[in-house]
Amino acid sequence: MTPTHSDAPARLNRRQLLALAISSAALTACGGGTSEIKDAANLARRKNLLEQTASKAVAAGLVSASLHYADRQSSATATAGLRQQGAPAAMAIGDWLQIGSVSKAMTACMAAKLIDRGQLSWTLSLADALPDLAAGMLPAFRSVTVEQLLAHRGGLIAMNNEADTGLFLEFLAAQTEPLPETFAGRRRFAAAWALQQAQPGVTPGQDFLYSNVDYMLVGMILEARSGKSFTALFDELIVPLLGMPGGPGVSLGLPTRAGLAVQRGHVGTLGAVQVFDGYPPGLQVWLDVLSQAAGGVFATVTGYAKWQQLHQQALSGEPTPLPAAYVQRLRTAVGDYVLGWEVGPLPDAFKQKVCLYHGGEADGFTAYSVIALDGQFAISAFTNTEGQEGSQDPGWVVKLLTKAILDLQAGWA
Repeated sequence: MTPTHSDAPARLNRRQLLALAISSAALTACGGGTSEIKDAANLARRKNLLEQTASKAVAAGLVSASLHYADRQSSATATAGLRQQGAPAAMAIGDWLQIGSVSKAMTACMAAKLIDRGQLSWTLSLADALPDLAAGMLPAFRSVTVEQLLAHRGGLIAMNNEADTGLFLEFLAAQTEPLPETFAGRRRFAAAWALQQAQPGVTPGQDFLYSNVDYMLVGMILEARSGKSFTALFDELIVPLLGMPGGPGVSLGLPTRAGLAVQRGHVGTLGAVQVFDGYPPGLQVWLDVLSQAAGGVFATVTGYAKWQQLHQQALSGEPTPLPAAYVQRLRTAVGDYVLGWEVGPLPDAFKQKVCLYHGGEADGFTAYSVIALDGQFAISAFTNTEGQEGSQDPGWVVKLLTKAILDLQAGWA
């Protein structure tokens, strides 16, 4: 997840296209799929539904599509398309995809775990959490709390669109002293700059403003309170939750083990996408510090499905290893954004079902996740394709994933 290819204030409409598209779809199917599944023919029908839906999404313009649907009795996964446009290798269920901001909930879950341990509190302020930055931050930021950061009410610059990135690059270019050369040094440098950037019309601690900086700061706070690196905390607190046979199902950054199948991200307009070749190294090192805690996760389809399953179980009242502080706030969500999830009733195919949902766009990948707040179903849709920012229809990929989600919800029961 990077500032120029991720959820952004300028893209809030894209981030909410799921809800908007659902509200405009004339679908009347039952939601949830809560009846007992005993008929093998029905299971085959559902698997076929996912396969056909994935294939249709690819035929409509995506390079690949990975879909998963689970109710409380059964689940199915399907893939279609290619790892790379123009290459013969087909997408496989075990391939790793970047899920971008869909992983923000994992950072929130890590914070809740430290809260359960007594190492952190929801009400800890930025000034108290990061005292070495307190003197230089704008006074309005000093009282912003951990919980407000996780709800995107920090009031901080978004740093996930070209305009904000451009401002920061101009600042870097104007420096006369050598710039930091370590990850920690660059992150602190970027944080100090961000904490001096007032956002017009936004009251820190009160108004919603989607921001990767909010989560970057949470990552710094988690390190300060635990005494461990964010990567070490992720490996300790998130990876073991999935219990995947043969290895983890999520990874902070792309895993490097031998034989790993890697998909390539693609960016472009409908009918004209190209392989995303990354950013110049001098820029990438700065984007990395912004993205680590805000969306730097890769996942396999089955690995992420396990993450969703834990939520389904917890939201249904079953015991899970998810932190109690995290589950309690999700189950009693107040407002439209909580702990890395948007929250709201989704109409039509979902019949006003209140759901947790979130999208992510990163380096040529797009992801969407939906989980019913009562735990009755979960849907994920991933692709190695992303719309082109600034084009006539930058949300075309999101629209195709939205249609896939709608078709699955309509046809599952």
